[in-house]
Amino acid sequence: MGKELMGALDVMAYGYSVTVLINGTDVHITGGKSQSARLFGADDLMAGELPDDMKYLACLKEAANEIQVDYKRLPDEDSTGLTIELKSEEQFATDECLFRFREEPDAGKESGSLTESFQL
Repeated sequence: MGKELMGALDVMAYGYSVTVLINGTDVHITGGKSQSARLFGADDLMAGELPDDMKYLACLKEAANEIQVDYKRLPDEDSTGLTIELKSEEQFATDECLFRFREEPDAGKESGSLTESFQL
């Protein structure tokens, strides 16, 4: 087993529906509100202690990882924009991120999809 992996996913999605996949695993972000998820390495000891209905949180891999984001602006909803940040455990206390995405509410874009790689 390699190093212990932990991360934090923070999503501010008022006025948007959102789906986030980490390494192909849906991490149950829905949008329409502020949501956070603590993520773990798939092979970490902590992953084995997660209840069955939370096993999806053990989705990180050592080295190369992938995040996929799909979003859609909800009609007739007020929004402050869409912000998604993914931080490693080492970045919890800093302004650094493994992944950061921001969509301004007045950008005129109704929906989008993006896929990016990050390293742990």
